[in-house]
Amino acid sequence: MSDVEELVQSFIGVWNETDPQRRREIVRSLWRTDGRHLMGAHDVEGHEALEQRVAASNQRSVVDKNYVFRPATDIQTLPGVVKFRWDMARRDTGEVAAAGVGFLTLDQERRIRCDYLFTES
Repeated sequence: MSDVEELVQSFIGVWNETDPQRRREIVRSLWRTDGRHLMGAHDVEGHEALEQRVAASNQRSVVDKNYVFRPATDIQTLPGVVKFRWDMARRDTGEVAAAGVGFLTLDQERRIRCDYLFTES
């Protein structure tokens, strides 16, 4: 697995992480201090806001509804940009509840400047 693939899989994995301390560590390792997340009406910036956004999504989708964000597929890269497909499925049946495309813009150290998540279904 390439460094970029590992980065994308870690990005997907943080949304499933239920341990608050571990989730905080992952957020701080993936995003720059001024990192940004955009998805629908969500537009957050900075580690604290990112941690809150990921925690809220985790509580709603993973803990309360028993969904899991599955490993990314179709990972493609260009200098400073990564594109991938993501989906969220029921943990018990595997039925896909949501799917879409994600884009990460990266700095020179391969930390996330901004992530853009689009839902297609």
